[in-house]
Amino acid sequence: MQYDFNQVLNDLKGEPIKDQNDTDITIGKLLSNALVSQAKGDALKFHGWAVDMYNCKSINLDRSDVKVLRDFVQDNDTITVLAKAQIFELLDKGKE
Repeated sequence: MQYDFNQVLNDLKGEPIKDQNDTDITIGKLLSNALVSQAKGDALKFHGWAVDMYNCKSINLDRSDVKVLRDFVQDNDTITVLAKAQIFELLDKGKE
């Protein structure tokens, strides 16, 4: 199933979170940086996903890939609960 991570990350008010250059932060940019910052995991898979997410491309994930990504996000200490919830919502949309 195709997943589009080029969605804006929102704050608690539902407004876009901006970076230091006043640019909207997308789930894909945040997640791609987290993926390539890891020392563990499937390096080739994580790198490939990160490149596509960073470049605003949709990614084809099967059920096992979704589980790997979900587990990665859940276990990652650098991703906030605010971001994790929005990532999980995006991944759950694929189940509908």
